[in-house]
Amino acid sequence: QTFRERLRVQRFDNAAYFAAPLFQEVFHQPFPDPPSRASSPWAQYVAFFRWDDDRLGPVGFCNFLPYEDVWLEGGLCVRRDFYARLPGLLSGECRAAGGVAQMIMEVAGEELNDRTAWFAYVGDTQSLKVCMRCGYEVTNHKYLIARWFREKSVEDKSAIIERVAAIGPF
Repeated sequence: QTFRERLRVQRFDNAAYFAAPLFQEVFHQPFPDPPSRASSPWAQYVAFFRWDDDRLGPVGFCNFLPYEDVWLEGGLCVRRDFYARLPGLLSGECRAAGGVAQMIMEVAGEELNDRTAWFAYVGDTQSLKVCMRCGYEVTNHKYLIARWFREKSVEDKSAIIERVAAIGPF
């Protein structure tokens, strides 16, 4: 089977059961609690990979929190040893597809394009490269990037960016 046939990205309202250990491994923090007063449920995506022994395991995660008319993306991560464990042919297929994080964002982009934009805080160079391949662009705030789904004037974009930046890292 190809890499894409072995990888499945699934959306959850609360993915803690599947993704909490992965999140803890990567960020050394507890899995985030669902928001108490969001305008709509958050969206959490988990990438599952089927290994040669038919064991299915979570290998990637990303969280999207609704805020006004945008999604705030956070917690994007891939299991630390995942790429090293991939057999050569599958590793090449994975790289050619952009990697697990990119595939998670591609699936989410098909489903979460109902708002004006996505925003993310990204300080990791590799993560930034992946986000840029997925349509993000830098803003005038360090680490804050945006992916626009709706046409907006420069002034409107600037106002939205400022509102999101005022939240601080998310």
